[in-house]
Amino acid sequence: MSVIDVVLSEESHKKLRGEYESMAATWSRLGKQSLPPTFEQWVGLRAAEDENGSMPHAELDDMRVFQAIERLVTSLHQQGFGFAHIARNGDTSQQSAANLAHLMVNDFKLQPQYRKRLQDLFEHYMKGPKEIADMAQVGLTNRAYGALSEAYRSLSDRTAKSADRLGTDRAIGRIEGAAAILVSLDVMNRDIAKKKTDAFKREMRSKPRPGWVGKVFGGAEEKE
Repeated sequence: MSVIDVVLSEESHKKLRGEYESMAATWSRLGKQSLPPTFEQWVGLRAAEDENGSMPHAELDDMRVFQAIERLVTSLHQQGFGFAHIARNGDTSQQSAANLAHLMVNDFKLQPQYRKRLQDLFEHYMKGPKEIADMAQVGLTNRAYGALSEAYRSLSDRTAKSADRLGTDRAIGRIEGAAAILVSLDVMNRDIAKKKTDAFKREMRSKPRPGWVGKVFGGAEEKE
């Protein structure tokens, strides 16, 4: 076999080395039993293909396509997106992942062995819409909604019991503030919040003040 010395610029060498490392990293994922070619062997193959004017090897092209898909899926969350499974047709996540993998293999004309690899990739990173909402803290799940509503009810009960100590105005202010927070979080409707706070005000203001007795002298209550 002839030996040919090739002189590469630092930039060209760095680019080729990056392409080779990407290819080598994907090699085992394709179920290859043998070791990937050495860097020198791979560069020789590329040089021979370029000399013949042929396109890069089909397998290398498939690797690049797969790596692009993999990079997209794995970096979605870093950019504020999520890989969600909507299940509109009632398919399981496994069925949907298999269908999507089959579609992409056909569209990109990839080798058949990529179908299972893509399916595994999709299944691993696939999440439900509610799970993505929880992770991104977008909106409120049913559990959080129920917990906040229960916290408001509990606060109302405790405040009503402590109204004598807090004072009427302070007790009302506490409940109005809590209701305003729930409205801002879309947990409570404005009209409902107003009804609840108005009812609390009536309850507080109708309670007899401590230190007063129910005796009436001359039409007015007299303090003991």
